[in-house]
Amino acid sequence: MRHFLGILCLLVTIGSAKAQKGSLKIVNDSYLDSLIEKNKNLNKIKNSMDGFRIQLFSGTERIHANQLKAKFLAAYPHVPAYLIYQQPYFKLRVGDFRNRMEAQYLFYHLNPEFNQAIIVADKINFPQLK
Repeated sequence: MRHFLGILCLLVTIGSAKAQKGSLKIVNDSYLDSLIEKNKNLNKIKNSMDGFRIQLFSGTERIHANQLKAKFLAAYPHVPAYLIYQQPYFKLRVGDFRNRMEAQYLFYHLNPEFNQAIIVADKINFPQLK
C-alpha cells in the first residue's frame, strides 16, 4: 500500500511539472499599481515599521544612561543608539533590526560588556536602501 501511494505521488508530481511548462504573460494592472502607490505613501507618512532593538539600560538615572550611550557609540559608531524616556524610566536601545536573528548577532557581541542587554520588540526606522 505504501509503495502504491509513493508511486501515485510521484506520478502526480511529474504530471503537474509537465502541466506547468508554458509561457507567462504579465498584464499591467492599474488596480495593483494604485495599491503599491498607496502602500508607498503610507510608509512615507508612518516612517517606521515593526522590528527589534537591543535594550542596554532601563532605569531612572539619566546620567548613567547617557554615559552608557557614549560608551556604546565609541565602540559601535555605525549602530544607531536611542535614548527613550517612558515615565519614570530612561531606556537606552540600539539598532534597527527587522527580525530577531539580526539582533541576535550584535546581542552576542554586546553581552560580555553590557550584561543587562535584552532584545525587545520596537518600532524601528526603515532600512537604508542601497
